Order: sequence, then C-alpha cells, then structure tokens
Amino acid sequence: MMNEFIAKAVLIALNTEPVGATYDSVYGGETLLNRVLIAMSKAGIRLVKIICTDGQREKIELMINSVRKRIALEYEVSELRSDEILSNKISCVVGKWDDSFLIFETDKIVHPTFFDQAAKFHSQQKPVLFAYKNIWLDNGQVAFAGSFTEKFKVIFNNTNAFTKIALSKNAFQDAPYDLAASHPVEISPDLKNGVISTDIAVCRRFDLQHIAFKNFAEMIQRWNEKSLLTVGFVEKAWWLKVTGKESKEQITEFFWRIAFKEISGEFSKLVNSKLSKPMTFLFIRLGFSPNAISIIQLILFLVSSSFLLVNQYWAMIIFAIIWQFAAGVLDRCDGETARVRNYESEAGARFDMLIDDLRFGFPFMFLTIAQYRESQHELIYVFAAIATCVWYVTAVVFHNRFLRRAGYVSHQAMGVDFLKTQEGAWLKAFQRIQPFVKGDIRTFYIFLLTFLGHKNVLFWMLVAYAWPLGAQYFFTIKKFRLPSERIWTPHIESPS
Repeated sequence: MMNEFIAKAVLIALNTEPVGATYDSVYGGETLLNRVLIAMSKAGIRLVKIICTDGQREKIELMINSVRKRIALEYEVSELRSDEILSNKISCVVGKWDDSFLIFETDKIVHPTFFDQAAKFHSQQKPVLFAYKNIWLDNGQVAFAGSFTEKFKVIFNNTNAFTKIALSKNAFQDAPYDLAASHPVEISPDLKNGVISTDIAVCRRFDLQHIAFKNFAEMIQRWNEKSLLTVGFVEKAWWLKVTGKESKEQITEFFWRIAFKEISGEFSKLVNSKLSKPMTFLFIRLGFSPNAISIIQLILFLVSSSFLLVNQYWAMIIFAIIWQFAAGVLDRCDGETARVRNYESEAGARFDMLIDDLRFGFPFMFLTIAQYRESQHELIYVFAAIATCVWYVTAVVFHNRFLRRAGYVSHQAMGVDFLKTQEGAWLKAFQRIQPFVKGDIRTFYIFLLTFLGHKNVLFWMLVAYAWPLGAQYFFTIKKFRLPSERIWTPHIESPS
C-alpha cells in the first residue's frame, strides 16, 4: 500500500565518527543512507531534507547518485555549521512545510514495511514517537505477546542499543498512547522495563518551535518534558537500530529473515534455501541486482538445455545439474536479493514469472528438436510440442491478465488467497498433495527423471506437466472470487 499521507522526511546524517553506525556504513549491500532513501521512495515519500556535518554534502550527493535511478523522490542536502544548533537548522529547512513529516537519525536499517504503517499517524496534533508493538522489557529480559510473529524476533536479539520508554504492555491497547495523560515517563537506553522505541518520529513544523536540541534524543526529551509527546505502535515491520558493534551473524540473520519467503514450497524452503543463502549474500556483497541474477539464470537455462542436443548420457547429466542449480537455487537468490536490497517491484515480479516459464520452455524446445532428430523425424513430437505450446501460452496469457486485474504480482501470493476462498472435499485432497507438487519440487522431479537417460520420457513428462498446469490456470480464473475492492485494489506482496 502506498503511503498516502506523509510525503516528506528529515534525515539527520551527522554521525561521521569511525566507530559506530554512520550513514555511509554498508548493510545488506547498501549504505544506511541509501537504504532508507530507497525504502521511503517505495513507501511514497517524495521530498527529503538531509542534514549533514559541514563539509559532507559532496560526499553524500555522490553516494546518493549511485542509487538515483532507484528512488522516486527529491532530496536536498544541507550542511550544519559548527556554530549552528540542530533544532534551528531543522526549523530552517522545513520552514515552508505545513504538513506532517518523518524525522530520525540515519543510524538504522528501515524497510518499506515500516514507512507504510507511518501513514495512519498523519492526523495527530502532537509529535508521535514510534515504538514496536507487542514486545517489552521485563527486568531487562525481552518478552513477547502471544500474537508476536516469530520471524520478527530476530530484531530484538540484542536490545542494548535500543531506546526504551517506561510504559507497560497495557499501552499497546491505545493507538497512539498520549504520554501527557500519564505520569511522567522516562525515555532512555538504560531502562530495564518498558517498550522499545524505534527512534523514528513524525511531527509538524510548529512542534519544533521554542525547543532547542543537539540530537534526536534531546528532541524527544524536550517534547516529553513539555507533555507534547505521544507514542504510536508499529508491528510486523522490518527495522533495526545499528551501532556498528553488532556481530556479523546477527546482521546476516536479520537480513536472511527479510529475504526468506514463507510461502515457498516446502522443498524449496528445506533444500534449495540451504544452498541459496550463502550465494545470496555473495551476490549482495558483489553488488548484483536481481535482474542480473535472472539473466544468469536465462543463460544457464539456455546453455544447459543445449546439452540435450548431444546424444550422450553424460550430456543429459550435465543438463540436469546446471538446470537444477539455475531453476532451484538461483531462482531463490533472485527473490532473496530483491527483498534484502529493496529491489522489489512489479516489473521485477513480472520478469521473474517470465523466467519461471522459460525454465521449462527452453528444455522443452531443445527436447523437441532432439527427439525429432533422434527418432528419424517422427512428426508426433512436433505436433505434440506445437499443441502444448499453444495451450500453455494461451493459459499463461489469460492467467497473467487476470493477475494484473486482481493486483497480484506473483502466482504464489494469488495461490494463497485463492485457497482461502475455497472449500469442499477437493480442497482437502489438494492440501494433502500440495507439498508434493508445490514450488521447486517440480523441478527436482525433472532433475531425477533425467538420470534415467531417456529423452522421450523427459519430453512426455513436460507435456504431461504443461497441460494440467494450463488447466489449473483456467480453473483458478473461473473459481477465484474476491470482493470487488480486493480485485481492483493493488496487492503488494509482503517480503516474507
């Protein structure tokens, strides 16, 4: 969902010390500053003011230029002179803003899932400090509500760097929670009890009048002292404050949780993900984009399929190994890299669906040629191939058109919602067999069949795969019904 309300932000990028989290530190293949600009752009922020230390403007502008094509927002960099106070500088750069804006220091990893939720706080008449919902500290120990999603617990593996707000878990019942209506509340990183602050706030220009501060923490304290502060809660959002002291394992696990796709098939999650994880982080370190990985997939599909033209058993084995690696492992790397680096887009998702079709299309095309040649030009293979291609391509065209109308950008996301709308004996039967036919396990079946050494078996297996899959697409189109507002409202897949 696009952020319809908050369209502006102020980023405080003053930390240029060699120790600790700085705006130019690289996490998940991007600097902290670039990551947050990309995330805000995807969430609908359109104007950003960046405040940096005197003499850092050129460095920041060069840094942003490296991702300029990926951000759909305007930005302006302002330097804070040594004789200026931060509060005065912020008041100056937002001097003509009358609506709400985000404000925070660039020492954290923030995903679009966080900024999407910020929109609902646009109408508040007081500054809002965001905290994470359904988690709190109890005598220094992290406690989670029963409704807390398991994968987000990785965010709170080390709470030492987090700011805490001395509120009980009962505060979650209010959205937002007005601190002025309670007894004085302490806000500090040293608290042993309280809720977890994200150190991100939303405010308006007049909230900065008549207060002086040198950093974000002082700004929050001044609002708190003047009973101007409220606390709003976010949940199921990827966010992490970093200090530079986090272990490599902690950061890796954080990004892997972002990358991991929960709605994948069980075979893909249990087998292919074990191989894709190290490769995904290698691609990220090398700066690969998801489309670059997809192009590698295409090349490997083409190269591996060409071995099917060689009438030798060893050539089929080479095809099987290379093809399975591209179809199973690299296919996951593509999506995982996109989720970690905030490359997710509708165009990328459409391209990924095309790759999914070509993973079987290339082998089928080369198998048709090989079988026609090796069978002394029997036309049955040509006729079967043409009929199968016409049937499957027609089904894909109609299905993709339906996906666009329904607002989906992946088969998996639509499949999950489709099953939620169904009932009856057929659904129970399908759910029993689904683990054996869902996702990349289908490519593994092709991989195993290849070792039999019979191309005709492989050819007819692909024919048998394409016809019921095409029928499934038409069946889905006919049976899938959702309320009209869901059909026509764009559906953005979560980075599970």
